[in-house]
Amino acid sequence: MNWPTRLFSLRTSTALLLTSALFSLGSCEEDVTDLGVNLPGTTPISTTYEDFAATPIQASTVLQTGLPTALKDHYIVGRLQDGNTRGQLEAKAFLQLTQLASPTSLGDLLPSKYAAQNPRLDSVVLFAGFDQVYGSARDNISISVYNLAQPLDERASYNSASTVPLGQPVRTAIPALINRVIRNKAGNQDSILLPLRLPLKKTGTESSPFVDDFFNNFLKTTTSERITDQQLESKWPGIALLPASSGTAIGFNRSPASKIVFYYRVTPTATDTMTRRTYNLYFNDPGTLGNASPRYFTNINYDLTGAGSPFGVLQGNSTAEVPFINSGGTTYAQEGTGLATKLVIPGLETLRIRQQTENLIINRAELIIPARPYSTGQFSAPAQLYLYELGSDNSVLTYLNGVTPTERAVQQDGYSVTTAGKEEPFVLRDTSATSKYYTGLMTSYVQAYAKNQLAGPLPAAFLLSPTLRRGGTLSLNRAALDASNIRLRVYYSKPAAR
Repeated sequence: MNWPTRLFSLRTSTALLLTSALFSLGSCEEDVTDLGVNLPGTTPISTTYEDFAATPIQASTVLQTGLPTALKDHYIVGRLQDGNTRGQLEAKAFLQLTQLASPTSLGDLLPSKYAAQNPRLDSVVLFAGFDQVYGSARDNISISVYNLAQPLDERASYNSASTVPLGQPVRTAIPALINRVIRNKAGNQDSILLPLRLPLKKTGTESSPFVDDFFNNFLKTTTSERITDQQLESKWPGIALLPASSGTAIGFNRSPASKIVFYYRVTPTATDTMTRRTYNLYFNDPGTLGNASPRYFTNINYDLTGAGSPFGVLQGNSTAEVPFINSGGTTYAQEGTGLATKLVIPGLETLRIRQQTENLIINRAELIIPARPYSTGQFSAPAQLYLYELGSDNSVLTYLNGVTPTERAVQQDGYSVTTAGKEEPFVLRDTSATSKYYTGLMTSYVQAYAKNQLAGPLPAAFLLSPTLRRGGTLSLNRAALDASNIRLRVYYSKPAAR
C-alpha cells in the first residue's frame, strides 16, 4: 500500500477513510522502510489499522431514569405514541410564577393601584414561547393548566421522574394553535413564530373561578406597593402544564414573552382617560432576574410496556438491556426519555493485552456510528453524541476531580482522561439521504486505556448519550443507530521484528 497516500488520507479526509472501510473488517500493514526513511541505529516500525473483526462491538439499548430536567433551556409538554419503540411518551411542566422586581411599564402595575377606578377583569391569557415540535399532529395541541398545591422547593433537586401535587384546576383541555405566525404586508411569507396562546378566561364566555378569585380577592385588594414572592406563592404557588391531547409534544424555550397576562378595565377620570390595563406574571426569565429567575422542571414518563414493544423489559429496570438483534438491528439514543445505547468494545481489551508485550503506539482511534436513514419522522436527530464509561450495573462511572465527583467521559483528543468539561462530541455527518453517521476521535482515550492510565478501574462498557449530562439543554431529539456496523478503527505502530 502507498504510505504517502495513506498519510494524506488520514490527515485530510475522514470521509475517504470511511468510504473504503466503514463496513469492512480486518487490518492492513504498511512498512515505512519501503520509503527508505530508516536512520542509523533505529528500529524499523510497521503501521497497522484494525477494526478488531474477531471481536465486534456489542450494542444494546438501555433506559436511564431520573435525568436532570430543572432549569434547562427548554421545558416540554405533550403526549405522543412512539412509532418505532411502540412506547408512549408523556411530558408535564411544573413552573414557578414571579413578577418584575422593578415594574417599568403600565403592564406590570398592580390592579389595586386603580382601586378608585373600579378595576374589572376582562380576560386572562397564558403565552408560552416555543421552538420545538415533535410528533405528527403539527397544527394544534390541547393543554390543561393547574395550580400547584405547594411551591417548588428551592432546596430540592428536580429531575425527569419528579412530580409535585396539583391544586385547583385553572382551566382544562384548552385548545391552542401551534402554527400562529405574523405574515408580511403582502401576506405571502411567514416571519415570526408567535408564542402558544392559552386563554385561561374569556370575556363573556368561559370563566375560571380560580383566576377570578385571584384577581378580585388578591390583585385588586392588596395594599402592598408590590407583592412579594412569598405573598404570590401563598395565593398561587405555581402552575402545571399537562397534555390533554395526544399526537404532539412541544419544547418551550426561555422567551421573555412567556407570561400570564391579566386584561382588565378601569373607569376613566379627567386626568386618566385610558380604560384598558394589563398585569403580568412571568413563569420564565423576563430578562432582568438573572439568578432569581423562577424555578421549573419537566416530568417525563416514557412507558415502554405497550403491546409489541421489544423494550418493555427496560421499564423500571436500570440494569436491563435490549440487544440490537432483538430490536431489528437498531439501537436508540434520545434526549429527555433516557434511552441510550450501551457499547461493549472487546477490541479495547485486546489492544491493552497486546500493548503489554508489543509496545504499541496509538496513532489514531476513531469511533464510527452509522445512523439509520429515514428515521427522523417524529424526532429530529441530535447533532452529536457523547461517550461515557459505565460500570457493570449500567451506571456512569465517576472519579474525584479534587473533591468533586466527576462523571467519566471520553475527552477531546489531546486532553488527559481526567480533564473535566472537554467531552468529545461524536458529530453527525450527513453526506446524503441514505448515508449518515456519527464520528469522533478518541485517540488519547485509547492510548490511556491500552497503558492502564484511566481515571479508575476499567469500564465494563460505554454509554452513547445525546445529552451532555452536565449541560443545560433538554429536547426529545433521537438517534436511531445501525448497531451492527458500529466500528472502532485504531491505527497503531509497533517496532518491527529484526
